[in-house]
Amino acid sequence: MHLQVLREADLVPVERRGTLRVNRLGPVPIERIYTRWVSRYEQSWTQALVGLQRTVEGSERVPLGVGRG
Repeated sequence: MHLQVLREADLVPVERRGTLRVNRLGPVPIERIYTRWVSRYEQSWTQALVGLQRTVEGSERVPLGVGRG
């Protein structure tokens, strides 16, 4: 059942060899899904991670094993 859903979505093309059915992973449709659904969030994540880096690197650094008080 689950392979049928993937086949219908063109994510798993099927090659028939007589009575044998070979399922393959289709990289192009997966790339299209990535481009459509995931890539739109990349810039937001990148900006958030850069902000986190600036915050962490800009904070006061305390050597390991040294308490604050």
